[in-house]
Amino acid sequence: MALGSERYTGDGRLAVDVFGGHPYGLVVSDVRGRIHDHNAAARRILGHLALKRDRDGVICDLVGCRAPDGPLAEVCAHELASAHEGPLPEVRVDLAGDGEVASAWITVARLPGESGLLLTELRPGMAEDRRRRTAPHWTRGSHLDIRVFGRTEVHGREGPITGRWLSNRAGQILKFLVAQRPRVVSTDELVERLWRSDAASSGKALRYSIHVLRTTLEPDRSANGRGQSAFIVAEPGGYALNRSAIRIDADDFERDVTAGLAALRAGDADGGRARLRGAIALYHGDFLADEPYADWALDERDRLHHLAAEALRRLIDLERTFGTTDVVVELLQRLAAMEPFDEDVHADFFRMLMLTGRRSDAVRRYQSLRRRTLASFGEDVGFRLSDLS
Repeated sequence: MALGSERYTGDGRLAVDVFGGHPYGLVVSDVRGRIHDHNAAARRILGHLALKRDRDGVICDLVGCRAPDGPLAEVCAHELASAHEGPLPEVRVDLAGDGEVASAWITVARLPGESGLLLTELRPGMAEDRRRRTAPHWTRGSHLDIRVFGRTEVHGREGPITGRWLSNRAGQILKFLVAQRPRVVSTDELVERLWRSDAASSGKALRYSIHVLRTTLEPDRSANGRGQSAFIVAEPGGYALNRSAIRIDADDFERDVTAGLAALRAGDADGGRARLRGAIALYHGDFLADEPYADWALDERDRLHHLAAEALRRLIDLERTFGTTDVVVELLQRLAAMEPFDEDVHADFFRMLMLTGRRSDAVRRYQSLRRRTLASFGEDVGFRLSDLS
């Protein structure tokens, strides 16, 4: 099929001249990669013999669609382009043809009309071109990594998404949805819990803040910000997280604790110990610690706190049997920080400090515990250091 036909332009001669004389390689194919036409630059770049091969997927093979270890290893650029508005972002690939260059920057776009054809443009890669050759984020789909233990962090495919937005209303909406992640949150509940003001004005503010949140998380979602969000999904009457595209460290933590405790019940001490260690390594602080006064975060914060404390207690018992004293002391210190008024935990911690020769440390920590207990409850602790020897 020649691009000089009337279906592509009103001036057939002009189409032929532009297509044939374009300085970059142009290949017309269908979504399966079968080549319908190409220009002279494409022959130079890919090789004449490579383009003459009469088999399905030839252009895909030449540019590395789904080729192991390449930037398009997980996708077919032509399948993506067939469902994409406008050209795909440019990506550098190693070429499998017998042409004049070994690599090229390519982009693929749908041709207008109902032809179902695609146009692949190839621009030769230069030796001095320092732009990255790793797989770009768009080939791997949308993904978000949210870390909620301690200070909240949000990471996209391209790295951390930073800024003041996390402490503003858009960030609070995201945190609220994370706290309520198993369910759809109604718009009324969001307004009531985060605004607590006039419902009509708050409803408008909510819609605007959702727009800001989506734009912050997905700046390339569309030119006008109205494309479907990969992360914040509109449901009938409310909003929810698209958990298939979002990884939350609290979910990984809970999964590891659950698996670790199940392994221990099944008699697998090594497996349980490994999973509990992985869980505790994720717990960098209480859930949404940067929202200390948010009442809507309290239930989830307490639930995960108690789960972390249980995991630490079980891990401490395992380390007493299979680990070292230093590891036991370290874990007891973490548990004591999490349970500031649990006298049994602190007594165990102080005892281990003295057994390892850290008696001065034990005295300082004991006096600090006494001061906290007196200030909070008006009474002294129920044990003395001499009772622990």
